[in-house]
Amino acid sequence: MLEIRTSLTLEDTPPGIPGAIHPSPADLAVNVVEYPISAGDTLAVEIYELRQRLVPFQTQAVVSTMGYVNLPVLGRVAAVGLTVPQFEAALMEELRRQSVLVNPEVTVNPLFLQKGTYSIFGVGVSASNNAPLRAGTFPIRRPDLRVLEAINLVGGLNEFVTEVYVFRNDEPVRAEPPVAPQPTNGGGAEDPAVSPGVGVLDQPEDDREVMSLIGSGEEELIDAVVGGNDDVPTEDEPVTEQAAESLEPEPTDPFIFVDGEFVQNPAYEPSAAEVESSATPSSFDSVMPAVNWARVAGETSYRVIRIPADLLRSGDPDMNIVVRAGDVIRIVSGEIGVYYVMGQVNRVGTFAFNAEPITLKAAIAAAGGLSGLAWPDRCTVYRRVGQREQMIQVDLDRIFAGKDPDFLIRRGDIVNVGTHPFAPFLQRIRAWTLPSPLNNVGYSFTYARNYADIDSYSARLNPANAPDRFPALFP
Repeated sequence: MLEIRTSLTLEDTPPGIPGAIHPSPADLAVNVVEYPISAGDTLAVEIYELRQRLVPFQTQAVVSTMGYVNLPVLGRVAAVGLTVPQFEAALMEELRRQSVLVNPEVTVNPLFLQKGTYSIFGVGVSASNNAPLRAGTFPIRRPDLRVLEAINLVGGLNEFVTEVYVFRNDEPVRAEPPVAPQPTNGGGAEDPAVSPGVGVLDQPEDDREVMSLIGSGEEELIDAVVGGNDDVPTEDEPVTEQAAESLEPEPTDPFIFVDGEFVQNPAYEPSAAEVESSATPSSFDSVMPAVNWARVAGETSYRVIRIPADLLRSGDPDMNIVVRAGDVIRIVSGEIGVYYVMGQVNRVGTFAFNAEPITLKAAIAAAGGLSGLAWPDRCTVYRRVGQREQMIQVDLDRIFAGKDPDFLIRRGDIVNVGTHPFAPFLQRIRAWTLPSPLNNVGYSFTYARNYADIDSYSARLNPANAPDRFPALFP
């Protein structure tokens, strides 16, 4: 059994979306949240006795791009970032502050919240009446809305749909920088006399004796142990040039060797000259601006969830995830468009996909099969890659015989079946030697009789079921 290839060359775009993952258990959980108000939202506001006694004032307010709701008597009230209960409280507080109402009664109902919606799009037809899918943005009416129900609202999941992708923008998760270990004195307070990153217990035994004498008033003994402090200038003594060089900190390497590779040293601080040189853009930087990928990765947490349509149709509960606010659902069907078959086939022309995967063998069959002048190993597939075109030579004889895997035709492909100067002689010989009452030329052509090989006289066995040629060689 041979697999059907989805790409022919390395330049072909791989099918699907790279980096897509399967749903996680967290995607199946129902989260009940209050969506904040954003610009463009529509709110139904009711304020009792705002303009007239015993008469409620009702209006539909649209949040402006600046984040305010403009109401009579009150004027502009900030709403962006607040939930609906918080906005109700803000309106009542504003009514009291402006002395409009002493005991205000305010009711706010969201009619449309931008952050409480999901979008759906794709190429396909409805499972009910073969109508195109109704793409658009829809509100989330319930917190337990699932992806299968969302697809049914726009036409349903027909048999041509192969995959469903959900683009989900989760909350950004920032990676905290590693904290350098602080030097401690046996787990207590920091000891400034210990070198950074080294505790007292890590010091050599001679150094421990010196550390124990610090602060005990026995500086003379310390000088005897460490050899004195003649090299260290005091306040009264001038600092010589040699002593100043010795007091300068040793330069830190920008890279360190850890676990068999060089990594950037977090303790490295570039000099002023290096900072100035890096701030000056080069000619290459002006053409290709640098991208701070660390900042981009730290601010977004974007996921693409892949749901196989056959599992969703079969009722797999692990695939029917909960729709979150801001989700974008993409329905993927088979190829939509046309492909072309030309050359030595019985019916050349343009053929449509109709959202169904078409292989090369199916394309030849849709064209009426090979003609009598066809030469199967001279088949060329022309495939566009951007503004360029690929020419892929394929052998139909090996594909039909099961020696080479079949592959999927893509939108815009051109299949050209060539011929050979010797093909007319073979066609005439077949017409003379193999008469057929179904055709007035004496022979009804089929692919299996195109060449005088094993296919011409008997069916070829499946290579996977072929018997052993030497059964007694290896007992």
